Amino acid sequence: MKKSISIALLALAVFAIGAQTTPQTLPQTPTIRVTGEAIASVEADMALLNLAIVQQAKTSLAAREAVMASADKVISSLLALGIEKKMIRTSNFRISPVYDERPSKQNLIIGYRGETGVTVTLEDTELVAQAVETAVSAGANEIRGLDYRKKNEDVLRVETLKKAVANAALKAQAMAETLGRKLGKAISVEEQGYSMRAPDSRLYLAKSMGAGDQEAFSPGSIEVNASVVVVFEME
Repeated sequence: MKKSISIALLALAVFAIGAQTTPQTLPQTPTIRVTGEAIASVEADMALLNLAIVQQAKTSLAAREAVMASADKVISSLLALGIEKKMIRTSNFRISPVYDERPSKQNLIIGYRGETGVTVTLEDTELVAQAVETAVSAGANEIRGLDYRKKNEDVLRVETLKKAVANAALKAQAMAETLGRKLGKAISVEEQGYSMRAPDSRLYLAKSMGAGDQEAFSPGSIEVNASVVVVFEME
């Protein structure tokens, strides 16, 4: 009899402990998940101009000297426009052999080609046409890139993301009201994407060697896009 009572008390104790440790299921707060978007159009206020100087000569030394002489002239001409020296840099200097293209002379070196790049950062887009004309006249014989950009891109990014979050809140408010609920606090937010799209530089490169026309180099607008996902509580 005592043994039966002991077993019963033990079972009751185990049940009581299990009841204490079993988590209670709490009602979940309903949520709503929305995507917010923002699109802005801003005027470009700076440009990145990529030039190249290519020269060919009989010897590698002559090719090198020709390239360096032209580069000095190009840089000097740009400095004369008032562009700061720190905004001009050279890069990708190289010398390579030039081979005879005739089938019977494929391994015959007939000269050397030297080239170097010159990158110019222009903080005044009004200078683009003049910089192209000046550089070409001084010896730059290739325009390899012209990209329009926006100063203080980080500030622009933050402002566009703020607008995307506000757009998400507006959508969530409308959806909650339609469901007969009140919109609660935001419990999470995630950046989904951000991009800046400037006009295709090929539009400018097609005109870039015909120097001088400011209208041909009008920067146009840069399109900025941002998207976020926000989760709100509903009351």
